Amino acid sequence: MEIIRFKLEELKRNLNGFSCYILGRSYDLEENGVTENFKEALKYYNEGMNLNYPLCEYSLGISLILGLGDVLKIDKEKGTKLLIDAYPKILNIINNQALSPEERLYAKFAIGAYHYYGLGNIRKDDKKAFDIIQECANEGHIAAIYDLGANFYYNGVGTERDIEKAKYYLSLASEAGLPRAIKKFNDYDFGAKKL
Repeated sequence: MEIIRFKLEELKRNLNGFSCYILGRSYDLEENGVTENFKEALKYYNEGMNLNYPLCEYSLGISLILGLGDVLKIDKEKGTKLLIDAYPKILNIINNQALSPEERLYAKFAIGAYHYYGLGNIRKDDKKAFDIIQECANEGHIAAIYDLGANFYYNGVGTERDIEKAKYYLSLASEAGLPRAIKKFNDYDFGAKKL
């Protein structure tokens, strides 16, 4: 399985809505080889908001609900409004064949999160979330690969619990260098040697 990777310096040189989202997400969740930096994450989410980019609106919304370190005060009401507003726009990204497959895939992953958490005005639906996240994982989305192992298969969310599949997906994400996958793989004590 080929895992999608982004070169952040290239994204910084060619800023648009999608690159702001990937940059923000990378600093927020330690993806694409960078360490956590909530100040940088918020900077890029806000730059994307200034460009009216729906995935940045989604990210800011979820950050207002779940938190973003100490750089953003939790405001669940404002976060919910942003999430409700972003949802149909994210669906438009998925359906826009003129956009890159990666951009459409990351939009699909966000829709999976809506169903997983029950964000905005979307009802929580574990089975639907699992199906969407599994599709994204099959297309190389690293966070989806992680989620299949750490959440869905390990806990039996939206699917049957399957420890071997959980181990498989977490090992893929760990080998790709995703810090939270390495931590979870070791927390679950999946290997004789620690990653």
